[in-house]
Amino acid sequence: MQALRHTLIFIATFLSLTFFTKCNSPIPTEKNIEETALKIADNIDMNSINLLKKYSFVKRGDLEFWQQVSGDSSLYSFSLKTAGDTSELTVNRPYNFIKDFHTNYRFDTSNYYEFKFSKLDDTIRKVVKVTNQTKEIKNDTVLSIKQFFPDQDPFATIIQLTDFKNKYNIVGTSYYNDIGDIMVFWLSPQFKLTYIPDTSKLNPKSKKFWLDEFDKGKHVKMNWSLLKVYE
Repeated sequence: MQALRHTLIFIATFLSLTFFTKCNSPIPTEKNIEETALKIADNIDMNSINLLKKYSFVKRGDLEFWQQVSGDSSLYSFSLKTAGDTSELTVNRPYNFIKDFHTNYRFDTSNYYEFKFSKLDDTIRKVVKVTNQTKEIKNDTVLSIKQFFPDQDPFATIIQLTDFKNKYNIVGTSYYNDIGDIMVFWLSPQFKLTYIPDTSKLNPKSKKFWLDEFDKGKHVKMNWSLLKVYE
């Protein structure tokens, strides 16, 4: 059942990725994809791996966001937009978000489902709250990042994630912590790069499925396999 569940997830991901890729060009060649896969395998560091184990990247059309996933559930998501010197951080499901990014700001989730923080330099200049009817309530402010987020800066975290995504033109990432130590990088709708550093950690119920998938691909490096999922 677990293998079937992840197969269905793959199919849904294919459809989503195919849709947005048709709207965006150019499409990388197979040679470009293989070169990118090797660059990731050769250059990714443990700090990036640990961060990508915590957050998955999703892209649907022009919409891009990072989400923290536990099993099949998305705990929260956040995204970043930049315009000139201003960065805007959008947060959904903040009751989970604040477990990672402690804040002195009070999220009113009874009336608002989405929150946007606009930053210039090291200062939050505006907070936008979006109601369930998608009405935006804007409040100007002048508070430092440290005053808003005293322990950990979410802007710094998402910028690090986004820099990695942009560097390799990644269109999606997933970490399957519920079935073992498995990371998947979507390099295009056709190609996924799978990283399995330790097969002994795979769930016995789905181990054969994942190892078969891994062996179908081109082994670009030890523990790394690039699979063309459809023609």
